[in-house]
Amino acid sequence: MSSRKQQMKQYVDEMLVCQQPCARHRRVYWNLIREVRAKSEILSVGFDPAIRKPEHLRVCIRALGYMAKYRTKWIRQPEFWRPEKFLVEPTSNRVALRSLMKHLFERYPVPNFMAFAWMRPHAKRWYHELYLHMAAGRGVRQFKQKPGIALSPTAAKCFLKTPDHLEPGEAMRWAQIRGFSGSKELAAELVRNTILKEPTRDERFWETMIRFLIREKPSYIQHASMLVDFVDEQRFQPAEKVWGRGGGPLPLQPKFSMKGRTLGSLWRHMSNWRQELLLKRPSLAQRNFHWPAIEVQPMVHQDGDVKWIIFELLNDRALMLEGAAMDHCVSDYVEQCADRKSSIWSMRIHLKGCPKRIVTIEVDPERKAIVQAQAKSNEDLSPAANEILRRWATREGLVMSLED
Repeated sequence: MSSRKQQMKQYVDEMLVCQQPCARHRRVYWNLIREVRAKSEILSVGFDPAIRKPEHLRVCIRALGYMAKYRTKWIRQPEFWRPEKFLVEPTSNRVALRSLMKHLFERYPVPNFMAFAWMRPHAKRWYHELYLHMAAGRGVRQFKQKPGIALSPTAAKCFLKTPDHLEPGEAMRWAQIRGFSGSKELAAELVRNTILKEPTRDERFWETMIRFLIREKPSYIQHASMLVDFVDEQRFQPAEKVWGRGGGPLPLQPKFSMKGRTLGSLWRHMSNWRQELLLKRPSLAQRNFHWPAIEVQPMVHQDGDVKWIIFELLNDRALMLEGAAMDHCVSDYVEQCADRKSSIWSMRIHLKGCPKRIVTIEVDPERKAIVQAQAKSNEDLSPAANEILRRWATREGLVMSLED
């Protein structure tokens, strides 16, 4: 055996010791390891092309530890395990371990994804319990420890056809959607990209949302996850997070309902929700936030008939007006400004008494650096505006650190 292979084997041996279960399962564990090594290459680096380093075997070793802990559920002994012929050829650890689990536990077939869940880095105990429950021939609807996602008889049949890459919790949502006659594409999108991958605190409401999406059939499947995110923000998330400072700890629309809505009406509400809420709750518009000025002085510079002014914006309304007039996103900086992590300044000119916004400037208070300076619609500065900006920076000791 080469020196490198010997080192890798030694490292795997150390991991096997580190991952061994408590004393009462230890003898069973080491017997299982001995049989696995004698009959397969599961614990060899290079058996699975995806496993290039010994530490990549950690999830496989952990899964073997779980198998030993559930020794009382074995229906066959590992000594009688005969890896299928193709398993002696290069393949994946998952497939090889799947064969071993089938031999040890399954009186009745169990979907692959349930076995593969044992090989996840953070496998939950109920994953194991559900697998063993099904391996004994019992149905998922009779499993008492499952998350609070209700499965109809139709959904329970769909659960058996779950794609191999999903975790059991995700599989329950996938099966629920398929059981409602939702498409595979919709089920995959909601499980992959929304909060619905986990059980929610209001399953009855989210069932109405799922049925709505199935009925309305968004033309682009990605729109489904956008709508779910919007509804979650309106009905469940704190208004402070969604509206901004002043929204308060309660949701904006805690009684939000899908009743009577169409896809078109929900899209319109998604586009206009701020204006619609202000009509119902005008107090939201009256909550302004102010913050103290940083230790940088404003500037007034007279150049013939033109007066140049640079001053700090010190409340959320000023940021909103600046963003609207200059056609950029500076109004999104309220949180950073209130926490004094950012400071926004406006450069303006007065010509014959008429003020005009020229540049919006961001200063990093901690570094005393100018990090952004944009004209209207994020255009570059004019030479004159750039000269005024540099004069101000020099006078106040600000570093020019403009981002590309």
